[in-house]
Amino acid sequence: MVALRGRWKTVCARGAWLAWVPGPSTSPLADMAFDGIKRLSVLGAVGASVVFTTYDGWLTSRHLAPDEHLFSAYRFVLAALLATWLVTDAQERHRDRPTFDQGGFALFLFVLYAPYYLFSTRRARGVLIFGGMVFLFVLPQIAELVASYVS
Repeated sequence: MVALRGRWKTVCARGAWLAWVPGPSTSPLADMAFDGIKRLSVLGAVGASVVFTTYDGWLTSRHLAPDEHLFSAYRFVLAALLATWLVTDAQERHRDRPTFDQGGFALFLFVLYAPYYLFSTRRARGVLIFGGMVFLFVLPQIAELVASYVS
């Protein structure tokens, strides 16, 4: 039963305390946003790699080569998607407070930032994750080798 306190038709529970405002949310809904961003960035990176590798392999089987600008665009898009995963993971782990330039740092210095971050947060497992990221970058060249060998 709730005792009435205050003005008429205003219900207020006695002894109710306001929640402390400072501090991170303990709600699992807060983590769902990070999981969605991380999942979409990884799926986008794998999807972009599969599509570009298939296209590159198909061109190589026809004795053609894709434009170097297309390779540069592929590497940039892949680095942007993986940098998004890195920044979101850092925010989710509360490892460091994200700064305005953390995303740019993760994107433009990806080769330095990704292994450092992954090894410092996951040790040996981080090395395997970085190996998977490198594999996504090298996959079109592997497809070229296989397609040129087969045809």
